[in-house]
Amino acid sequence: MQNGVRLTILIVLIVPVLSGLAGIFLPGLGVFPLLGRSEISADAFFELFATPGIYHAICLSLWTGIVATIISYLLAMTLLACLFGAESNRWLFRLISPLLSVPHITVAIGLMFLLQPSGWLVRAVSPVLTGWDRPPNLNIVPDEYGLMLIVGLIAKELPFFVLMGLSALSQIDVRGYLASSAALGYGRLAGWFLVIQPLIARRLRLSVLIVLVFSLSVVDMAIILAPNTPPPLSVMIFHWFQDPDLMKRFVGSAAAICQLGLIILCCAGWFALSHMIGKLVIWIVGKGWRLGSPRQFRRFLMAGLLVICLLPVCLAIAGMASSLLWAFADVWRFPDFLPQKWGLGGWQVNSGLFATLVMNSLMLGLLASALSMVMAICWLELGSSRSPHSTAPNSVPAAGEFMIYLPLLVPQTAFLFGLQILLIMLKVDGVFISILWAHCLFVFPYIMLSLSEQWRQFDIRYDQCAMVLGTDRWGRFWRVKLPILGVPILISFAIGFAVSAALYLPTIFAGLGRFQTLTTEAVLLASAAGRQTLGAAAFMQMLLPLTIFIVAEGLARVRYRRFSAFRL
Repeated sequence: MQNGVRLTILIVLIVPVLSGLAGIFLPGLGVFPLLGRSEISADAFFELFATPGIYHAICLSLWTGIVATIISYLLAMTLLACLFGAESNRWLFRLISPLLSVPHITVAIGLMFLLQPSGWLVRAVSPVLTGWDRPPNLNIVPDEYGLMLIVGLIAKELPFFVLMGLSALSQIDVRGYLASSAALGYGRLAGWFLVIQPLIARRLRLSVLIVLVFSLSVVDMAIILAPNTPPPLSVMIFHWFQDPDLMKRFVGSAAAICQLGLIILCCAGWFALSHMIGKLVIWIVGKGWRLGSPRQFRRFLMAGLLVICLLPVCLAIAGMASSLLWAFADVWRFPDFLPQKWGLGGWQVNSGLFATLVMNSLMLGLLASALSMVMAICWLELGSSRSPHSTAPNSVPAAGEFMIYLPLLVPQTAFLFGLQILLIMLKVDGVFISILWAHCLFVFPYIMLSLSEQWRQFDIRYDQCAMVLGTDRWGRFWRVKLPILGVPILISFAIGFAVSAALYLPTIFAGLGRFQTLTTEAVLLASAAGRQTLGAAAFMQMLLPLTIFIVAEGLARVRYRRFSAFRL
């Protein structure tokens, strides 16, 4: 029974990815019977590498993805080093968790409103400091080198790394290690990066790989923040798959195969870099270098590093504030800092559309999160359901647990087109159940990431006490385990909803463009609509997952906060 349930979950997750990969590799090799191609050929690859700007697109994707991942990781580690402590941890979690609920596309639109030549930041310094009474002719968003895309990715991935880092830190004796390093003459930062960071780096490998894969293959943020002459490789692949000319599917599939190969090389490079850094740390410690500095300088250094770490997050928050202003602005001329006239012009024209989009996003997000939460609880509970005195090994090996994260470790552009072909063959393309399935592929792994460590840290002695008192297995589960883990369950549910609300490509491919959500409409409006309409869409997209998070946090405080002392 237990094996069957967990195996079913694996099949539900793995089959779409593997079939999607098959649906990419075959057209990439020239095999697509539905289009009259049945012989293996390399013509698609020749056409791909003959495409103008393809090498620039590849370099742009590698540059933005790798740099954003490295900087996000370093900033997260530095932020944890500067603020680690019991009270700081709670403050960080309360600050970071709502930011996780904001979709990527919302951050991208906010940065566009903030940093473009007529954006809020330029308005704040004009004309007093710049002398500009009209928007300057500058390529800020999007910029030629993809710097704004890097900033947007950092603003979103930094909170994720911090949250995962806090989870990893809860598993080691941080204070003890820092005290030992201080006794050996190492300062706070030196002790952190030479002792603590190597310890949690192993626990963050999966998180780093997920961020790296996403950053190298992001589409929705790249459409808004990245250059389009040429765009990053992932955007080119998306356009080829959406092209009315069906023959473009072949070159798109070839490009997706190349992107998958580049991502595998980048992941291998990350492991190699981690190994080299580990050797460097051992060498530094072996040399006896203390990397110390005067105490007064350390204070200024910590303050400066803290400002640098929080800068991308502050930019994202300021960008979302500018989106809010545009949502309720009727007249806002440059260089005025605030609108001259407030109104609901952007809402009135599209009120019916917004209502439909909110209902679609809410229904899809709640169902995907609820279904994924049930799957996650079944997976975790059945994996830990052995008797405390049992010595039987786990029924599903560690490799099986790693496989549940496969949808996050394979770029979406590398298998979603193949998944679309599978849905067409099954004659379930464009129906709601297919879209729900596609969303669960991504929501479930993120819920597992946020919930699994908390679940496994559950003190089994509480379960044993209830068993001694005569409570059966399911009674212990409902009356003991779930209440104690109620807070992380609710927070994980909110994170799952935020993931569903942010999904763009799965909704497009599984729904064949016929099912509209706030995210799909926001990407469309970013290139065609007025600022008031786009601001209203961005505001609704930000408000919906944030509301779910606030409700989950409030319910956790009211219903389950009294059980917090039992968790750790």
